[in-house]
Amino acid sequence: MSTQIVSIANKLKKIREAYLKQVPTQLEAIRSGYDDFVQTNSGAGSELENLHRRVHTMKGSSASFGLSKLSAAADTAELLLKDAMQLTKAPKETWHQQWRASFARIEEEVAQLDQSAYVDVRAVELVVTGEKKTEGEQKVVYLCEDDSFQRLTLTTQIECFGFRVISFGELEQLQRAVKNAPPDVIVMDLIFPDRPIGGAETIESMRKENGEKIPVVFISSSNRFESRLSAVRAGSSAYFTKPLNVAELCDTLSRLTGDEKPDPYRILIVDDDQHLTELYSMILEGSGMVTMTVNNPLEVLEPLVEFKPDLILTDMYMPGCNGTELASTIRQIGHAFSIPIIFLSSETDMGKQFTAMRTGGDEFLTKPVEPENLIAAVAGRAERMKIIRSFMVRDSMTGLYNHTATKGHLEVAVAQAERNGTDVSFAMIDVDRFKQVNDNYGHAMGDQVLITLARLLGQRVRKSDIVGRYGGEEFAVVLPDCDIAQAEQLLNQLRESFFALRFPFGSEFFSSSFSCGVASLASFKNQEQLCKAADAALYQAKESGRNQVVTAPRQN
Repeated sequence: MSTQIVSIANKLKKIREAYLKQVPTQLEAIRSGYDDFVQTNSGAGSELENLHRRVHTMKGSSASFGLSKLSAAADTAELLLKDAMQLTKAPKETWHQQWRASFARIEEEVAQLDQSAYVDVRAVELVVTGEKKTEGEQKVVYLCEDDSFQRLTLTTQIECFGFRVISFGELEQLQRAVKNAPPDVIVMDLIFPDRPIGGAETIESMRKENGEKIPVVFISSSNRFESRLSAVRAGSSAYFTKPLNVAELCDTLSRLTGDEKPDPYRILIVDDDQHLTELYSMILEGSGMVTMTVNNPLEVLEPLVEFKPDLILTDMYMPGCNGTELASTIRQIGHAFSIPIIFLSSETDMGKQFTAMRTGGDEFLTKPVEPENLIAAVAGRAERMKIIRSFMVRDSMTGLYNHTATKGHLEVAVAQAERNGTDVSFAMIDVDRFKQVNDNYGHAMGDQVLITLARLLGQRVRKSDIVGRYGGEEFAVVLPDCDIAQAEQLLNQLRESFFALRFPFGSEFFSSSFSCGVASLASFKNQEQLCKAADAALYQAKESGRNQVVTAPRQN
């Protein structure tokens, strides 16, 4: 985030203050809408629909800004209006009495709001949408939401996850923008003034006219099946109800806009027949895999370490070491114990095939084998191996590297920095007062806070960086080729972004923060000292008031 612009947390504060400033205007619009409805003295009609829309808007926007009591009062009023809309004639006096009591409650809640600190909403919006971001090509999100304050809040929070958001308040503006410069994804509100499914209608129209295949995520205060169905018919990729869980929304946006392909399967082919290894290699590489061939089974140890195969494809009969001996030997090598081994041989004796399987093989294919069968067998086993490896090095809840894997990546980064004469920084992060989060909101909500931080870190760091869960509410970030000043700047950006996020809990919201200690190899002698320094800096950040980044002082 640019140092010339106020922090994201301050932006959200100002947006909220600006919203509070205009709440009385919303209140007067509701009062005026009710007067218009009374004057018509009729049942369902445009006046009643307009009144319902105004109350509905207040309910959704106040909830999004954490005004739970005002939202609850508006919800009661909305229920009365829904009842009236089902009538074929004007409601009775008892209904009007209930309405006046409900409206009085809304007035009471509005009167208790702090309406100070006026901010020019349009100026804030320009700052939010115009701010330049950090390294890397950003995915562009078009957000269409008619409520300006919800639009500003959502824009700010989506941008916390590294997207570039351009927002629109009107459907026509969005249509023109998509035609001129299509985005990577669209976040579209479903309900617009006088158009209960205006968002879906607009997307459907755009696709018919322009044939656009842009992913669309719908957001709405309506959880009715009919609303969801209209979004599906318009070609929705996902549907979220308000108040939004921004972390889940951004996880979906990341999935829809992701262009990174999974790493290809790595297949080690061991066969003394060079022509066959070339043939198998060509078939497997033609399906997107990466292969390494070994024609002498006695030379397999080095490729096992350097190539790190996801699967081994080997012949049964080879000079110097047959396939069963090779499998037995590999099964006695710790790091290679679980690598799948597929025998590929012309051996048809079922007894010998089963013997080969008992010695460490996972599958037996008989030569000649059809290319598609070879690809299917290899891919299936290799995929399971990748999943198993992921379980071994990844934290099950957050998907980040676990403690052991993170320390391993740090060791590699330190060694590489020492060889190349570059720097590497190491950061330790701890969620502030996490026990209070669990105590006040429950462990499920605490897990959601950790998952959100994991997603934020994973999406905002550089591709070369490593993020891991160190244990409990602690995280670690390895930053290769990054000095202490660069690391501090990046981590402060992440800290501000995380603190700006709001977690929904019932009709309310809460925020969380983290403290961070960071050290760089340039100031310390080795990995052990680097870790101790980052840990000490984290302790200082916690003791100094939390929600801050502290850099370790240079060692004398």
